[in-house]
Amino acid sequence: MKTTKKLLLLIGLITFCGCKNDSKTKVETVDYSSTTVSDCIAPASWFVTVNNTRKTPAPNEGPTSVFANNATVSNCDFHQWSWQKFLWLTNEVNGRPQFMDSLIQVSSSGQKLDQNKGIILTDTAQASSTTDILTTPNYVSGVPPSTTVYYSIFMDKLLYATMLKYGPIAKKDPSSLKDITFPVGALELKTSWINASVLKDTTSYYITNGLINGVKTRVALLGMHVVGVVENHPEFVWATFEHENLAPAYDWAKATPTTDAAVTSTVDYPFFNKSTTATVKNITSGNGVYTDVFSVYKYGVPVEKAMKGSFNVQLFMETSQNGSENFSNIRTINESVKKQLKGVWNNYFYNGSLWINTEGYVGTKSQAALLDSLSYKLSKSEPGKLARGSVAAYNITMETYVQVGFGKPSSIHGTTVGNLVNCFSCHNTSSENTVSPLFISHVFTGYVQSLNGLNKKEIKQQHVNEINKQYLLRLKGI
Repeated sequence: MKTTKKLLLLIGLITFCGCKNDSKTKVETVDYSSTTVSDCIAPASWFVTVNNTRKTPAPNEGPTSVFANNATVSNCDFHQWSWQKFLWLTNEVNGRPQFMDSLIQVSSSGQKLDQNKGIILTDTAQASSTTDILTTPNYVSGVPPSTTVYYSIFMDKLLYATMLKYGPIAKKDPSSLKDITFPVGALELKTSWINASVLKDTTSYYITNGLINGVKTRVALLGMHVVGVVENHPEFVWATFEHENLAPAYDWAKATPTTDAAVTSTVDYPFFNKSTTATVKNITSGNGVYTDVFSVYKYGVPVEKAMKGSFNVQLFMETSQNGSENFSNIRTINESVKKQLKGVWNNYFYNGSLWINTEGYVGTKSQAALLDSLSYKLSKSEPGKLARGSVAAYNITMETYVQVGFGKPSSIHGTTVGNLVNCFSCHNTSSENTVSPLFISHVFTGYVQSLNGLNKKEIKQQHVNEINKQYLLRLKGI
C-alpha cells in the first residue's frame, strides 16, 4: 500500500524492521509541538455554503474512488474519507445534522427506535465490561452534579436492510455466511451523549433533545464513531471524533521507560477534577474508578519511552503502521479543517481511524476469506501484520478503559505492541465459534442473539465474555 509524501516529525532517528506490503518503516522521536506538516489537507470544496449552510458533498466510496486501487491508495486517503464523511453527516438539514434525519436509530440488538422523540438513550456500559460506565467528577460541593455518559447507535438503510436479510440466516446456519460482507456504502454510527445541564459551558457542544431513560432532557454530543464500508474494505473504516476539551492528556514528557507519570491538571475538564491526581487505575477496566480519566495516545498513535544513550526519549512504537506518517497526516488534516470549518462542529476533532491492508486480495470473496482467517486476531498490529492507521484507536468517551489493554494493566509504560487494543480487538469476524465479516458489527450480532431469544442484558454479557476470551487467546498466541 503506497504511502503519501510526508515530512517526518524528526529530532533523532532509529531504524527498525519493515512491515508486509509497505516500504520499510522508521520509528522517530516524537515532537508533539512540532509545526511540521504533511500534504494531507481538507479541500475547500468540503466547506462550500449555500444560503449560509455548509453543503459538504458525500465522499466517493465505490469503484471509481481512490479505494478501488489498492496499489495506490494512501494513508491520507483514509483520513480524508473520515473527515469528509463526518462533515457530510453533520450537514444541516431541516435545522438538524443530517445523521439525525437520514439514518435509523437502533438499539444494541438492532431494533428500530422512534426518532421523533429525539435521541433515545438507555445504554451506559462500554464494550469492555458491563460495569465500565463513564461519569463526570463527583465534586464535594455537588455542583455540577455527577452524571453518566449514554450511547446511541445509528445505521443507514443499506446496513439495516443487510442486517434484516442475513440475521435470520445467521440464526439457522451462521457458517453459510462466511463469504458475506456488508456492501460498499454501509454505514454505522455510535455516538456518546451527556445531560447538557452538567456542563459548565454548553456553547461549544452540539445540543439537541433526548430521552434519558424515558425522561425528556437536553443532551450534548461528546463523541462519534463513523464506521463505513468503502471499496476493497469490507472490514469497515473505523473513524472516531470527539469534543476537543473532555479530559487531559497523559504527560509523556514526565514518563520514563520504567515509570509512569501521574496525571494532574490546572483546570477542570468535564471528566477530570483539577484537584485529582490520576494513574493507570483511572483508565483500567473493572477497577471501580469511573471518572477523572485521561487520554494516553494522541490520535490513537502508540508511543513509548526509551533510552537513547543517556537521553530519555519518546518514540513512535514499532507497529504495522508508520506512526510518524499517520500522526503527521492526522494532525495536518485536523489543522486544515480547523481553519475552514465554521460553527459548533469546529469544536470536534478527528482522533484517528483504523482499517486493514487488503492489497493483493481481489474481490469481496477473497477479502472476506482474509478477514475470516484473521478472526479475533484482526487487531494485531505487530510489524508485518495488516492493521493500518491508528492501531491504538480509541475514543475517550467510548473506549476509556482499554487504552492500555484489557484486564488490569499495572502500568502505562509496560504496554507493548503485543497487547495494544483497537477497534478490531472487539469488532472482528469471530462469534460463538463461527466466522463471518457480518459479525464485525456488534449490532448485527446483537440482532442475531435477539432472534435466539437473548434479552438486552444477556446480549451485553455475551459480547463482553466473547471479547475477553478472544483477547486472552490473542495474548497467548493461540
